[in-house]
Amino acid sequence: QYLWILLVFFPNTTITKKVMGGYGGILVFSLIHFFIVVASATQENGTAPIEEFNGVFDPFGDPQAAMIGMMRYPNFVTEEWSHVLTWDLFVGRWIWLDGLKRGIFTPHSVLLTNLIGPPGFLLHCATCLVTGKGIV
Repeated sequence: QYLWILLVFFPNTTITKKVMGGYGGILVFSLIHFFIVVASATQENGTAPIEEFNGVFDPFGDPQAAMIGMMRYPNFVTEEWSHVLTWDLFVGRWIWLDGLKRGIFTPHSVLLTNLIGPPGFLLHCATCLVTGKGIV
């Protein structure tokens, strides 16, 4: 959460720009996620059976039930959790960078991205429109 604190409460400071301006943080979390995927895949019963995984993407099946079933596997939950955290941080960082570049207030959008993901991006788009900056 320390990276989110920088983006939300100290968005214009030198330390935030140094820490979040590059891809370092995102790269670290992406590597952690990759490690979790590899470690899970190499363990016996470390991943859900492929049939269950395929059910998540079956348009004629019940993807929601398949996803709920996948949550029975601790490694899947760990993988999904790290996946979501990494992507939310990636999007939050993008919102912050867009705000710096175009002079748009972003802490509210970044915070919402941290809390519930995609609606934070939607709030940023709305903020861009309301401030007359347009959506890039």
